[in-house]
Amino acid sequence: MISFFNKYKRVVFTVVVVIFVGSIFFVSGQVFTTSMDAVADVGGTKIPYQRFLSQVNRVISSFKDSSTEVNEAMIKGVKQEVFREMIIEELLSQQGAKLGMRVPDFEVAVEVQNTPQFQENGAFSPRAYFQAVYNEFHFSPSEYETWRKKARLASKFKQFIYTSVKVTPAEAKAYYQAKNKDLKNFEKERPKYTDELAREKFANLANYLLRQLTTRQEIKSYLEQREQGR
Repeated sequence: MISFFNKYKRVVFTVVVVIFVGSIFFVSGQVFTTSMDAVADVGGTKIPYQRFLSQVNRVISSFKDSSTEVNEAMIKGVKQEVFREMIIEELLSQQGAKLGMRVPDFEVAVEVQNTPQFQENGAFSPRAYFQAVYNEFHFSPSEYETWRKKARLASKFKQFIYTSVKVTPAEAKAYYQAKNKDLKNFEKERPKYTDELAREKFANLANYLLRQLTTRQEIKSYLEQREQGR
């Protein structure tokens, strides 16, 4: 991966808006096997417990930095949400791979180069990079890059789902009427309501897909065992 840095250091980094699925779904708590270094197993792919802890700690730290009081109930909620998000990310990245989607190395290289934590004096620093991924994530650079590639693949699949959603003029008009008493400002506000309906349809489609995946894909949760030190 580092070999890509010099080649692509002049590439303009574009921030892609990622559509997150704000759904809650249930993962079977039954454990068929044990794995001391995993928090879950999704279709044979283990999710590292250390990565789970790192992400939980980062979320909690962000709350503390914003002067938000952190209690046991909040920590429990954060753990549950991070766990769900990691399962979703794994499921969607696997679906993206099945469709032949790929994330080129240069995309990850550009992301790494433009991550502030990996820079010194405004420029990418290999030393800062190695130090940060180890201290914050307990990863080697290759492990971190593998994770970021998986996350970007999941995002590509979500974007693929979103672009497949279509809103017809009639649907937009009916949706607007359901929200308002008349059509007086419909043409003026059409783009806003069309986008709102598209996002609603996307959420419904994504939630349906996730329900299908969680029934077809074997998901093993080790969270309770890891939390109890087993």
